[in-house]
Amino acid sequence: MRFLFRSLKTFVFILAFISFSSPLKAQIPVGKGTISGDFMLNGMFYIPDSLIGADKVDSKVRANSYMYLQYTNGGFTAGMRYEFYLYPLIDFEDIGYKGHGITHYFADYKNDFIQVTAGTFYEQFGSGLTLRTYEDKYLGIDNSLLGARVKVTPYKGITLKGVWGIQRKNFDFEYLKRKDHVRGIDGEISLTELIPQMSEKGFSTSLGASFVSKYEKDEDPTFILPQNVATWGARLNFGWKGLRFEGEYARKINDPNATNEYIYKPGDALFASLTYSMKGFGISTSFIRADNMDFRSQRGTPANLALLNINYIPAINRQYSYQLISNYSYASQPNGQVGAQCQINYQIPKKTKIGGKYGTDITLNYARYHTIDKTMLPIDSITGSQSGTDGYTSNFFKWGKELLYQDLGVEISRKFDKRWKLIVAYNWLIYNMEVLQGHGGMFHGHNVAVDLTCKINSKHALRLEAQHLYSKDDLGSWVYAMIEYSINPHWFISIGDQWNYGNADKSRRIHYYNISAAFAIKTTRIALSYGKTREGILCVGGVCRTVPASYGLGLSVTTSF
Repeated sequence: MRFLFRSLKTFVFILAFISFSSPLKAQIPVGKGTISGDFMLNGMFYIPDSLIGADKVDSKVRANSYMYLQYTNGGFTAGMRYEFYLYPLIDFEDIGYKGHGITHYFADYKNDFIQVTAGTFYEQFGSGLTLRTYEDKYLGIDNSLLGARVKVTPYKGITLKGVWGIQRKNFDFEYLKRKDHVRGIDGEISLTELIPQMSEKGFSTSLGASFVSKYEKDEDPTFILPQNVATWGARLNFGWKGLRFEGEYARKINDPNATNEYIYKPGDALFASLTYSMKGFGISTSFIRADNMDFRSQRGTPANLALLNINYIPAINRQYSYQLISNYSYASQPNGQVGAQCQINYQIPKKTKIGGKYGTDITLNYARYHTIDKTMLPIDSITGSQSGTDGYTSNFFKWGKELLYQDLGVEISRKFDKRWKLIVAYNWLIYNMEVLQGHGGMFHGHNVAVDLTCKINSKHALRLEAQHLYSKDDLGSWVYAMIEYSINPHWFISIGDQWNYGNADKSRRIHYYNISAAFAIKTTRIALSYGKTREGILCVGGVCRTVPASYGLGLSVTTSF
């Protein structure tokens, strides 16, 4: 194994030398292959501001940066990524994402029959209930596996996968000293490909199943902990013309760990969605239930860190980019949630009195999450807690009494002519801050957003966004306004401000202003920003992290070649 690791690192260093000695241009030819890659730097000069809670930091200048290089030659691909987070942005340091080194390196070969990967890789089985390794630079998440993966397609429509590896733990490179690893298999059969007549009649159907197991040595002095913890899952995708159903069920055996307070109860999860669409109309419904399904490589990982997650429990509510309600985004609760969502899209026909020349799009959505039903069992006589027992029982078909999140929203979008477009949106939110953020009580809010775009000509455009969040809870009411001017394809300038005018403490009615400008040429983008960021959370797909308050000057550079 040591030889494999050293050989892979040596190979990718050679690739790096070749690329830097070549002129930077798209798809650099190297023999019969090509080298491509990308680079990112996101830096900040921090200015203390006690009023917003932006404390003085040890290093005022901080940055997150990485470079990725990839060599491709026919069916062979190899790559590496070097990350420099030695002085990271403060919100990344808070979650332990600090260090530097080669964090991603691999060699991969594939043809029509087989694909073999050695090194670090990302993989997902089904919707991720049993396995999902991925990277998100904004969240500071990278739970890649270092090991090997084999994917085989023995017959058209049949796919088999096998993986083994050790998960990345931020910048801890002592893989050989680790006492845990992950292995899994997955298979999928596409009946549509096996039976072409189904496709001709408008049907699409696939079946899949997966098995994932993690090993971790038991060194606990109090409990006898299972060293092998397994999950299995089965899934079905079915479509006919405009109708589509997706469903997956997963079950995990007893997995006492820090996030469930070391109970031995098995876990399970069910995800299902049903959609129907036709011209001018679409409806989608989703359901999810998760019970004790937090699954990690190391059982002692704290619940407040998105670290070493093997699986993924998706959030089915609609995702928003609105500034004011982004602080109340839903964080998926793998150890106890049940929820449903429904969204309806309708277009008032074009060239009608109500619909106008280009038609009017209306979106209605509703999402609601609760805790699961629980009946607590007797506590352990030795520990004086639920630890060491099954903890509780739960009725699968019964919703818990405690509300976690509710969102009722409507959005209307209309293009008046070739220049003007207007979007108006309203959301009614109920958000359980105590459970989802660890402080406060229930938050109730009403948010109205207006987004107006004027396309001045083929290159110049002006956009105005305004929002008002009314609430008597948490920090009270907010208003937000932003004006953005773009000169296609190179320039982008914006000025925005969030004002917490409804704060009960009048001395805390702060303006969080931000000025930014960006310049883009070909595949390179350089952006500058100056202003204040409020303390809150950042969420992507139900996975969240805390964002501390900050004030300063930011620089962002991205490029690809």
